[in-house]
Amino acid sequence: MDRVVLDISDGVAKITLNTPDTYNALTKEMIEDLSGAFSSIEEDPSAVVTVVTGAGKAFAAGADISTFLTSDQESSRAMSKLGQKVYERIAGSKTAVIAAVNGAAFGGGLELAACSDIRLASEKAKFGAQEAAWGLLPGWGGTQRLPWLVGRSNAMKILLTGDIFDADDAYRMGLVSDVYPPDEFMDKVEGLAKKIARNGPDNIYYIKRCVSEGASYTTSAGLALENESLGLCFLKGIPKQRAETFLNKKK
Repeated sequence: MDRVVLDISDGVAKITLNTPDTYNALTKEMIEDLSGAFSSIEEDPSAVVTVVTGAGKAFAAGADISTFLTSDQESSRAMSKLGQKVYERIAGSKTAVIAAVNGAAFGGGLELAACSDIRLASEKAKFGAQEAAWGLLPGWGGTQRLPWLVGRSNAMKILLTGDIFDADDAYRMGLVSDVYPPDEFMDKVEGLAKKIARNGPDNIYYIKRCVSEGASYTTSAGLALENESLGLCFLKGIPKQRAETFLNKKK
């Protein structure tokens, strides 16, 4: 059975973490396979949106706890670097990345959701950064991304307590954009993915770049990037084609 299943159709790539027996634990092998799936997506010119979800009852339940028995300072830092590298790759993907959180998103699973562009949750979703309870801290970007997403106070509460919280709390804090009943969840996710895909492809990447890189720029540098990116949208003539189609229909 493949640990990560990838399907690309009609501009939408769907990645399913596929080890439900371990609640899609984010082992070294799983992280490497996830990276490989994104490599395939980057090489496919048809992909505009990527949906990441989990098989079974979990989105991704974090690290394999048994690895703590043999980890040390050196090996833990190596694993942290691997996770950070892969999650940075996901954050910088040419595609808009939607985390479809169908169940438990703990530890590295929460960090995986956090590095996505949009987070949607099933009513059954649960979230938590439980590293503190194990005498650890998040090592795949959680300390950096959560404050930006939910504010410093909420992020510190999540990180320092290790408490589990539900989809409604995630929505209240702004961690997820929408919460849906389980029987509607994937239909809603796929509907949003297809809507975004129809708007792409190149401008979707430019929007991502302006928002992501602009967050660390001065306002003037961010505006310059926005200005440059707007011009690039006209290189392939897509705005002209869409305007002609609209005006012809109006006539």
